[in-house]
Amino acid sequence: MGDILQLLKDAIQIPGLLKEIYGDIAKPGVTQAGKALSTIIGLGNTILWPIAWANERSRIALESNLEKYRKRLEAVPAEEITPVPPEIGVPIAEKLSYVTDDELSDLYVNLLANASTINTTQFAHPAFVHIINCLSPDEALLLKEIDRRGRNPIPFIAARWIRIEPREYIEFAEMLSKLEVAVPLAFPQNLVAYFSNLAGLGIVQIERQGGYNPEPEYRELEEFYLPYFEKYMKEHIVHPENFESESEFGRIDLTPFGKLFLDACLKKLNSEGVPGTPAPPQPGP
Repeated sequence: MGDILQLLKDAIQIPGLLKEIYGDIAKPGVTQAGKALSTIIGLGNTILWPIAWANERSRIALESNLEKYRKRLEAVPAEEITPVPPEIGVPIAEKLSYVTDDELSDLYVNLLANASTINTTQFAHPAFVHIINCLSPDEALLLKEIDRRGRNPIPFIAARWIRIEPREYIEFAEMLSKLEVAVPLAFPQNLVAYFSNLAGLGIVQIERQGGYNPEPEYRELEEFYLPYFEKYMKEHIVHPENFESESEFGRIDLTPFGKLFLDACLKKLNSEGVPGTPAPPQPGP
């Protein structure tokens, strides 16, 4: 217990904490990190850091994640650094002591870094900490893919077989978008559930429409999945001559809130302390 209390005393002093982690207080990015974290390390509820250090595994996770954070800030001029709002910094500090998945820790670290500079703190919404906590690594990968594609809508098709007489519907594909091919998902079979979760979190919206859609991206999807349709019919449909196929078309769009989330949690800072893709100018009053 004495060691824990001593660590707690050290943790409320910026130089002591950072020197404990980095060894060299003059290392690039350490001064910036100290300034940015000044508002949260002095709070009583940052007791969570020294407690985490009592566990070697937690200590390694914390040091690794704070090193990522330091690197994000090392090229940003000290005068561009601003103290992190406690409502963002304190819960992230807790997460950094045990999150080891690279995809999720990157989201937390980028959010913390963007909350640390004058030019990017506007992107750091307090709700984003909770949203990251509700994401799986696969969902983080999907968001990265949407960002990589320029944040354009993701088209998808749903398909079913219809018995002509008597009328019967057999759903067999709810969301076919080729994302399961483009993204190295651990559990591609969960793709529909992943987007349901992202929609529930307010990050994306899913639009569906019936009838024929002549857009080339939908024709391409139908051609791509045609062998899958035919295989399904052979394996599951008795008397296929009595059935016909029907497609539903849809798209997955980022919401304005989702775009802000990507700005805050996916974009890394450049030397000016701004994200790699700046936000468009807003019209005046």
